[in-house]
Amino acid sequence: MIAMPRPRWRALLGLAIMLVAIVQSTASIDDPARLVAAGIVALVMCLGFAVQLSRFTAVGIWLLGLSAALLMALAPGNGAIIGVISAIVIGALRLPVRHGALAAAVNSSLFMLAYAFSSHGSALLGMAFTAIGLGFAYMATASVRRIREEGERAESLLVELRQTRAAEIERAALAERTRIAREIHDVLAHTLSALAVQLEGTRMLVEQRPGDPAAVAAVERAHRLAREGLAEAGRAIGALRGDQLPGPDGLARLVEDFSSSTGTPGHFEATGEPIQLSTEAQVALYRTAQEALTNVRKHARATSVEVRVRYTEDGAELVVKDAAPATNGTNSGGYGLVGMRERAELVGGALEAGPLPTGFRVRLWLPKQ
Repeated sequence: MIAMPRPRWRALLGLAIMLVAIVQSTASIDDPARLVAAGIVALVMCLGFAVQLSRFTAVGIWLLGLSAALLMALAPGNGAIIGVISAIVIGALRLPVRHGALAAAVNSSLFMLAYAFSSHGSALLGMAFTAIGLGFAYMATASVRRIREEGERAESLLVELRQTRAAEIERAALAERTRIAREIHDVLAHTLSALAVQLEGTRMLVEQRPGDPAAVAAVERAHRLAREGLAEAGRAIGALRGDQLPGPDGLARLVEDFSSSTGTPGHFEATGEPIQLSTEAQVALYRTAQEALTNVRKHARATSVEVRVRYTEDGAELVVKDAAPATNGTNSGGYGLVGMRERAELVGGALEAGPLPTGFRVRLWLPKQ
């Protein structure tokens, strides 16, 4: 046996109750003409009840309400009352709010007029209770509809919230992947470029002067660079886990390591009273200096490098400038400068990079947090 949908079962149950009440109301009619008229009106009520289940809901509701009023005039009783209550409840549930209120008001008024006609105005107390009952039926149904709509709206908002949170999680994951890629790039680019320069110098030295002690020293320097690179990579991984991150305090050592590995004179200077910077800003300052020195090592024939940090009340300024015989310093392309700009923008700063008459300059400005 195939089960019918729940709304159809409810409709059939309501129709059955209404038919029983109509039969009870018309059972006491002695006048054949009046009985026939009541029967026709009852059929119209049933028709209206059936029509309201289709897409012609408003038509069915009006048929149901008007026929209930007529039945009340012809055969007062529970059948007519159930009919008008059905019209009020269905209109409040399924029609637009204004249309449902209008249908409830008109059908209730017509029904009360029919009630007054059938009782000749003598049942004032019963009419009062009936009017209160019809008003209560509408208000209760309107409240149920409002609660249902609020529930649907809350469910919709919950779905939107879940989608928004999923999008935020996806953006956070993308930002984290970008940050990890930037950290790995900065560490590996700095270390491997220094190691490549050192190994190339060692190779040329071995080819030109085999057995020279300087070659052994160069190999030892390359080994030290590789060891320091591994340590730096370890620190980067630790930083991603939340360990202590590099910051401005490591700039002097960074310049010293650059000079010792490349032989290019480097000068570091810090002026002003150090200010409070966020952890992300401190990392951005250190990584920008590191990437700028890496670019000098890879792209410039620099004769000297200056790294200056200046603190003011408004923020911190980092300048990395190299002196070269021609304007063939760090170019503006590649991932290096892109990564530096991204770091600066993420902490509300700004980065400028461009050639000088004799060299190249990178300037980073970080506002006070």
